[in-house]
Amino acid sequence: MIAIIEDDKGWEDYYQQLLADYDLKCFHDGLAAVQWMDKTVPDLVILDILLTGPTGFAVLNEMQSYPELAKVPVIVVSSVAMSEDELAKYGVRAVFDKGDMMPQDLLKSVQAALEGARNGK
Repeated sequence: MIAIIEDDKGWEDYYQQLLADYDLKCFHDGLAAVQWMDKTVPDLVILDILLTGPTGFAVLNEMQSYPELAKVPVIVVSSVAMSEDELAKYGVRAVFDKGDMMPQDLLKSVQAALEGARNGK
């Protein structure tokens, strides 16, 4: 299960089309996602940083406070510029800028993150 945390409907639709072969659960705000993850551990999280309500950073911090969620790989897709190095402590595997992300690059990152999670990496 891939949890997508994105408050822009256009981007949610984009993910649903691009990742149609995967089991997806979409959230429009960080609070709803965190409440769901309190009961269900996803295989991967695709996260926007600028969200309505708790930001993506709040979601990342919350995930780090639970051992089982701290192991979940995260891919950040946001219009906020940031480096993978600054987000690595949160389990972020890849960072994409919404302005220049290529669909095939996101797909490769999703596949790699899921494969790594299956292999315990």
